[in-house]
Amino acid sequence: MSSSSSPSPRAALIADDTAIARAAVVRQLAADGVRCIEASSAGAASAIDPTTLSCALLDLDLGDGNGVDVAVALRKGRADLPVAFFTAGTTPTVLARASALAPVFSKPDDLDRAIAWVKACAVPPA
Repeated sequence: MSSSSSPSPRAALIADDTAIARAAVVRQLAADGVRCIEASSAGAASAIDPTTLSCALLDLDLGDGNGVDVAVALRKGRADLPVAFFTAGTTPTVLARASALAPVFSKPDDLDRAIAWVKACAVPPA
C-alpha cells in the first residue's frame, strides 16, 4: 500500500554546534508549531536537502566549518532559500561575508528577533 503523495511541510533548519543554544531555539519554535531539523555541524547541515526546508538559521561558527559556507552549499540546491545567521562572535571576515548574504543576529541579545525571523519564513505543519 502506498503512502499519501502530498509532500510533508517544509522545516526550518537550525544549525548550531552548541547543543544548549540549538535546543533553546528549537524548543521555542516547536512551541509555536514550527517543524525543525537540527544540525550540530557544518557537515551535517550541508548534507540536508534544501528543497525540504522553509528556511535556515545558521550559527556562524559551527566547529567544522562556518555558516556562510553552509548557506552557499544549501543555496546551490535551492537559490531562493531564506537564510539568516546567528553568532556569539566570529572573525571580521566571516561576519562581513555573512552580512553580505543575509541577516545576522547576535546571541543571546537578538535571539527573539532570530526566532521571529524563522517563524515568518517557516511553513508550519498542517
